[in-house]
Amino acid sequence: MKWVVVSDNHGMSPILTDIKSIHHDADRFIHLGDSEFTRENPEIRDYVAVRGNCDGPWFEQTRVLKEDGVFLTHGHLYAVNAGREKLAAAAKEAGCSLALYGHTHVRQIEEIEGVICINPGSVAQSRSEEPETYLVIQDDRLTFYDQQHRIYAQAQLKG
Repeated sequence: MKWVVVSDNHGMSPILTDIKSIHHDADRFIHLGDSEFTRENPEIRDYVAVRGNCDGPWFEQTRVLKEDGVFLTHGHLYAVNAGREKLAAAAKEAGCSLALYGHTHVRQIEEIEGVICINPGSVAQSRSEEPETYLVIQDDRLTFYDQQHRIYAQAQLKG
């Protein structure tokens, strides 16, 4: 299994096309909101996407990938800037052990009440000392890449 997870490109389209080209062997592409695209935009058409606070109504606010136990959301609905407890509770209630979210533009991995919460960071506008990043989940490996598609950080997915 190989998933590519991006968030918060804020209208920056070439990066999504580049990511799809480089990771063409991925089983799934996920966008966690604030693409600022409509569903018809070719850049996002192949992504499982959720709506961010800067997106229009053409995407769902949350998606649950039941067969994989994964909860997808942008994060603003769960006040993720103040903490991820509400996000973890919503994921747990949906029967998920993994929650993928965006909104903060900050790469993060944490476990709360048995739910692993992961933010891939922003692929376009980092709000931390770290570079802009996106995530590749392959089996139980997490690999964060920068905009030049170089490995920035790696971790193991527990669970």
